[in-house]
Amino acid sequence: MSERRYSERWRSDPRWLRAAALGSVWAASEIILGSFLHNLKVPFRGHALTAIAVLLVSGAQRRWGQRGVVARAGLVAAIMKSASPSAVLLGPMLAIGMEGFAFELGLALGRGGLFGCLIGGVLAMSWTLLHLLLSLLLSYGGNLIEVYRQLVLLAGQQLGPVPAGAAGPIAVLALINMSIGAAAALTGWRVGGRTDATTSSVAAAASPPRQVYRPAVTARPSLIMLVLVVVALPLGLVALSRVTLPVACAGMAAALGAGALRYRRAFRRLARPGFWIGVLTIAVTAMLVGRLASRQSLGLAISVGAAMVLRAIFVAACFASIDVELAHPGLRASLERHGAGSLLGAAEAAFATLPEIIASVPSGRDLVRRPAAALASMLPRLDALVDGFTPDPERGRVVVLTGERGSGKTTLAAETVERLRGAGFKVGGILAPGTFRDGTRFSFDLLDLASGDSLPFGCREPRQGWSEEKCFWVNPAGLALGRVALARSEVDVVVVDEVGPWELVGSGWSRDLDALVGRGVPLLIVVRHACLSAVVSRWRLEGAPVFEVSEASADRIAELLVAAAARRPPH
Repeated sequence: MSERRYSERWRSDPRWLRAAALGSVWAASEIILGSFLHNLKVPFRGHALTAIAVLLVSGAQRRWGQRGVVARAGLVAAIMKSASPSAVLLGPMLAIGMEGFAFELGLALGRGGLFGCLIGGVLAMSWTLLHLLLSLLLSYGGNLIEVYRQLVLLAGQQLGPVPAGAAGPIAVLALINMSIGAAAALTGWRVGGRTDATTSSVAAAASPPRQVYRPAVTARPSLIMLVLVVVALPLGLVALSRVTLPVACAGMAAALGAGALRYRRAFRRLARPGFWIGVLTIAVTAMLVGRLASRQSLGLAISVGAAMVLRAIFVAACFASIDVELAHPGLRASLERHGAGSLLGAAEAAFATLPEIIASVPSGRDLVRRPAAALASMLPRLDALVDGFTPDPERGRVVVLTGERGSGKTTLAAETVERLRGAGFKVGGILAPGTFRDGTRFSFDLLDLASGDSLPFGCREPRQGWSEEKCFWVNPAGLALGRVALARSEVDVVVVDEVGPWELVGSGWSRDLDALVGRGVPLLIVVRHACLSAVVSRWRLEGAPVFEVSEASADRIAELLVAAAARRPPH
């Protein structure tokens, strides 16, 4: 028998609790607004996302007034950015994390309060511009600096001297960014001071649930490959700057061909029109500037533009490859050993709530048209999330039974029910015995343990009058029977078989389980392995005994539930 208890120290730290809540909302706004702006092909999307983030964290800072939360929330949101449908995530994840640290630095410099938020907003938006410039410089190399300098000279010849010379346009952009950051921070501060009643009407207009996608990975992550790609990035950039153009083209073709065997899906970004439009625009600009300003020969101008294209492709391919390899589970274990357990625990809990948060976040259109009102509707949600992440002593009345599909979870739960009945306890709730075809669950029934009533509940084949839920068709009558079974108050112990993906997005038995856990009813919850961590986080079951079906016994599970029922006040 294996009995495991979850112990997550981060839940005892109010800063991490609030960081998990703020990071979840931050990531949800990034995913929704990012997808909306991406579909509209809006330029400077990163700046718009940062402005919304500044507004959000400034409002949260006004609400809580606790230092150290925003930096932690930035790290949580950065990890959660991996739920975005983008193929290349390392850059955005780095940007989100640095924005959190920049805002936190502003709070430290301004000693918190409104002044600290204003400085934080300015620094966060300034980092966005700096990140953009560094990304362009990494992708296109020193040639980009020369192209920029020549463009400023050409503009000066046509329009007159540019104030502050080559630094003038950059200074103007920096000033605009800082102004936007300060304005976003001020707006967020004002929004954070509103009452919950003021914002509830906007919250009611939240958009319907959206599906969250994880980036597809075609290869099993490898630490060896991660090291090789990281080493290859600087070496390749040096090689591209020193070999002739034909050799560089041949080497690039060979490298991309070899990389495509392992990173085929990750390399799809290289085939997107938007990527090529941006690369070719800069390359053509470089060739024109070389011809007009530097009086280069046509051949030399083409060579410079082609070299910039090759460099941009190589950098994009390397970062796409690194994104794949960073998913290695060994990295997580290493982070936990080196003190990052609180960050990973908070991120895991935030991930578990992400579907529900996305369902309640206003649409991308509302975030753009009415950012203050839209984000105001989310601020009251933060305190509810913090409360949801806080451990509750009543969770000690819950026992979790877990295992793979078809491993006998329902059978062991039924044996436990018989043990409880033999001890004189009234057992309620539901069991879902199923049938299998070719090793896959084909259908399942629903049994009301208190009444003995049973109905067909789910099937992979369509049935008239049933509703489609992903790969199953669900009987509404069975759903109603289950709700009645879980609502019975005259029982000593309740069984819920099973809790899974449906409940994690707020459907199925989610609300019934909320009520049961809140009332402190002794519970036996059946959960498959793939959903275990998310269910523990979602219903705050830290400290609950978790039994592996392959090693557990009905007698031991029944013993714990009998003890829990004995401690419960009479109903």
